[in-house]
Amino acid sequence: MIVNQANTVSTYSAEDIERIIDSFYSPTSSLSSAQRQELNKVLENLQYSSSAWSFSWKLLDTTKSASVQFFGAVALCNKICKNLSELDENQIQQLFQQLTHHLIFHASINYKQITTKLAIALSHLILHMAPDKWDNGFTSIITLFTQSRNEFLIQHPERGHLIALNMLTLIPEEFSRLTVSKSRRSSIRLELEKEFSTVLNYLQFIISTYSQPEILSKVFSCLAKWLEFGISVLKVESFFDYLFNSLLNENLFNDVSECLSVIFTSPDALKYPTTFSRLLPYVLQLETLLDQCITVGNKEKAESVTKLITQFGENLPQLIVQNAQSQNFCRLIMKCTCMNGQYPIEETCSELTFNFWHALKEEIVSSEDNKTSLESFRPCFEHLIEILITKGQLPENEDVFSSEDKDVFRTYRTSIADTMMSMYDVLHIRAMEILGNHLLISVEQSQSWQRQESVVYLIGAGSEYMQAEDNPVLPHIFSLISKLNFCNNRIINTTLAVLGQYSSWLGTHPDILQNCVHLCFNALSNRDLIQSASIALKELIKENRLYISKYLNDIFPIMKDVLESVHVQSDDRTRCVCIIGYILSAHPSETVLEYLNILLVPEVNKLIKYLSETGDHQKEKICVTLNFVSVLITSFGYYDNQVDEENKKNITEVLCCILRDLNSIFQMILKQYADDVQITEKICEILSRSVAILRESSSLILNTFLQLLQSMGPNILHSEFLNFVRNTLLLFSNNSDSSVHPLFLAVTQKFGCLFNEEWLKNHVDTVEDVANFFAQIIKKLPVVIHHCPDEAFVLFIQFMKHGIQMHEQGVSRSVSTLASNFIEYTKSNQRAADLLQQHGLEFVRILLQCIGTTSPRHLIESLFLPLFTLSKTYIQWATQWVQQCLNDPNFPSSSAKRHHREALLKILSSERTSRSSFKDHINTFASACREPALNDNLS
Repeated sequence: MIVNQANTVSTYSAEDIERIIDSFYSPTSSLSSAQRQELNKVLENLQYSSSAWSFSWKLLDTTKSASVQFFGAVALCNKICKNLSELDENQIQQLFQQLTHHLIFHASINYKQITTKLAIALSHLILHMAPDKWDNGFTSIITLFTQSRNEFLIQHPERGHLIALNMLTLIPEEFSRLTVSKSRRSSIRLELEKEFSTVLNYLQFIISTYSQPEILSKVFSCLAKWLEFGISVLKVESFFDYLFNSLLNENLFNDVSECLSVIFTSPDALKYPTTFSRLLPYVLQLETLLDQCITVGNKEKAESVTKLITQFGENLPQLIVQNAQSQNFCRLIMKCTCMNGQYPIEETCSELTFNFWHALKEEIVSSEDNKTSLESFRPCFEHLIEILITKGQLPENEDVFSSEDKDVFRTYRTSIADTMMSMYDVLHIRAMEILGNHLLISVEQSQSWQRQESVVYLIGAGSEYMQAEDNPVLPHIFSLISKLNFCNNRIINTTLAVLGQYSSWLGTHPDILQNCVHLCFNALSNRDLIQSASIALKELIKENRLYISKYLNDIFPIMKDVLESVHVQSDDRTRCVCIIGYILSAHPSETVLEYLNILLVPEVNKLIKYLSETGDHQKEKICVTLNFVSVLITSFGYYDNQVDEENKKNITEVLCCILRDLNSIFQMILKQYADDVQITEKICEILSRSVAILRESSSLILNTFLQLLQSMGPNILHSEFLNFVRNTLLLFSNNSDSSVHPLFLAVTQKFGCLFNEEWLKNHVDTVEDVANFFAQIIKKLPVVIHHCPDEAFVLFIQFMKHGIQMHEQGVSRSVSTLASNFIEYTKSNQRAADLLQQHGLEFVRILLQCIGTTSPRHLIESLFLPLFTLSKTYIQWATQWVQQCLNDPNFPSSSAKRHHREALLKILSSERTSRSSFKDHINTFASACREPALNDNLS
């Protein structure tokens, strides 16, 4: 069945709707994507149509397909939730009778999906009727389903109780989804709270009367939902004993656990510490259940028990610290933390306890009497560190891990490191002492490399806390590094990572640093260790460049071999290039040029070779080589407080020399690839980074740079090109005899040649980059804009007109900023102001159309800005142009009434309106313009 008018829903009969649903959901449907979208729109509109009150019942006939019946139930539920006001009181009472009848009937035939939807519908109906249209609501619900004359419920009374329990569970749950006023919501909440005693009495009756798990499990679900609704824990205190005893019932365990979890995480914990203190003995008794689970190997249940124990502790650390049984509770948590077995294969409980230790640490650190509290818990924390060492050990045979297990264990070790950070925070240097002692023991007793690796890993976790120069433990620890059992790459990787983490501290201890550097050098010879070795060495050199630079002759041959290896990953190769650059920057010009030539000559020869070859991968190879040059220049020119003025002079001299030498190969590349985006991006990146390093000294080779730009094709206007132009303009545009002003005109001319509506749509990223570029130059360098001809100003205005109509968020934000900056700029340039006056009315008309109808709603967050700036800069123009546009009652939409238009004009003419207030008014106006669209969707 093909539908032509999706919005004429009143014309469809129940039979028509049934055919649409069956056609839409049929597994053999031959509908096209467009037809499916059309039918989906019809079905959505039907759910909220006035005819849904009648066709829903017809669709619920059990002779219909499951899809049809479910649609009927969904439509009925949606109508009750959203449009119950369409019915009078008699109709509502009739609806209630029909709904309960269908609910009982579908429950009797075990149609769970539809029964659930009908129960939700009934719960919303009851909530809407409460409190004034239905007194004693819960008593009525219980009576309705448990004392019914329905033949099915008479024969199966337990089913009536199941329906009643389900309703009592759904009502507090669905309360959060009510769409009513605040006052109405408040009155409904009060009524539910008042009626909760009826619910409690009924639950007590169920507990004392029935023993079937199916029924009793609903009691716990019901309690949980009422607690989540906001009922005080005090009101269910009488259930505590029953809840914990029920944990021993295998069939009830999951539902009881969920209910207890809600209690343990309740916000009432801080309000009623006495009540929650009474829970602590029950929680401690869970140890017996935990032991049983461990004994029989029930991993899943042990995890659930552990979760309950830790949730109680996480939510109540203050109670734990102050309670006389705190040590017993911590001992129980510790038992879960140090549970035997390899995580996550043999046990999954230990990870659940880490948040408790964080919470306990926070409570102790923040308490007023933290010294006393710390002394009480210190032995516990010190023991925890020993457990973390053991639990964090890598398995002897990693083949027992699946790929998923490896990922889980990696995350687990991260959690262990986070927990160790908490121990550093609370125990300070003592935490490091414990690790140092364990590391010494592991070396002296020749313990496994796994044990040593775990200790080293936890030492790394303290790098943020323990880098004081006078740390008395670190020299002892690092003196043991060379004695570790480096028989496996994993321990070497971890050790290298720790060296990088402590690079700042090592910089003040050159005697120790020497051994660490040699460990990195040796590791670079192992392809499996290059990543961690290069990361560590890069950090060490950044912090200690002058000291490590003396190892140039040692490291350069190693690095050269690494760079020439075909097995090295690109990221590792990049880091190695950085390391060479960092080291070279501390040497005299002659030395630097000598080594750079050794590195760059082969790369230039590669480029010449690639240019002479044909093939699909030549361009990619050229980009890789250009990236090598870019990284080397950036790292060599990296300035920090370790580089003095003499070094900076050397860097400038060398860099200018290298760039002049590279100019010829760059020109050769551009002869073949002048219009290639990727290659020109790499060349512009090199130029841009060079300018950032050389700054004012770039003037020495500026002409070389400008010639390279001129060699690039007319379509090249990417972000790297624009970055270079912007950086150059920022450096040199204020010079009275500056030769860089034409650079900006070159960009406008390029953009002017490319500019058309089709190009804008197909180059969204470039449009955003260009808009950002123009906006920044207009804002920061008005002196450059002053040199622009009128054609450039017209281009800006045309760009503003077209750009604000685009629907991409980044483009909208960038063009809005450009428009705002240009409008503000025109105050200082009469030529630009005259052109804005000529085009202003059209621009405002387009802007209002976008705000009112054509642009996606979320874009108003940026579209308001040009109008705000216009009102602050030219209040008369802004008011006049907006008034002219709004004189048309259908612009931008007929839904914007007279008072909406007047409010907009009033805010425009106000001189003291803040930016946020202006945006709020524009949002209000946009909402008024779009009201029909909302109504149409619900019609």
